[in-house]
Amino acid sequence: MVGILLMSHGRMAEGMLDSSKLFFGDDIPQIKALCLMASDNPEEFDEKIRAAVEEIDDGQGVIAMCDLLGGTPCNRSALVLNDRMQVITGMNFSILLELLGKRMSVNDISEIDIPELIQVGKDGIISLNEFFKAAQQEDSY
Repeated sequence: MVGILLMSHGRMAEGMLDSSKLFFGDDIPQIKALCLMASDNPEEFDEKIRAAVEEIDDGQGVIAMCDLLGGTPCNRSALVLNDRMQVITGMNFSILLELLGKRMSVNDISEIDIPELIQVGKDGIISLNEFFKAAQQEDSY
C-alpha cells in the first residue's frame, strides 16, 4: 500500500489525520503526520521526515503532502525526493480523502495519478455564495 505522509506548520497535519478517521476508521495503515513547531530545528525535521518515510513505505512508495509551497516542511521534503516519493503542496482534505480511497486499489505509487489528485483539490475550492448564485440563475431560465 502506498504510504501517506502529512506535513504542516503547527498541528494541521494531525488534524487532517484525525478528521480522516471519521471516513476511514481509527486504524488507517501507513499514514503519518509530522508537525513542525516553532521550536523545532529544520535539520532535526529532516530526520523525522526520513524516519517517517522509512516507517510507512512498504516498497510501494510514499506520497507526502505539505501545507505550503516554499514552507519548511515542503523545502525539507525536497531533500528526500526520489522516484518512490511524490510531494504535493497546498494539501487539503479533499486530496487526502481521494488519496486514501485510491491507494486501496493500486499496487504501486506509479499507478497514482498525481495531476488528477491535485485537480480534485482544486475542484473543491469554490465560493459557496457564487455556487448558489449560479444555481439560482440557472433555475430562473
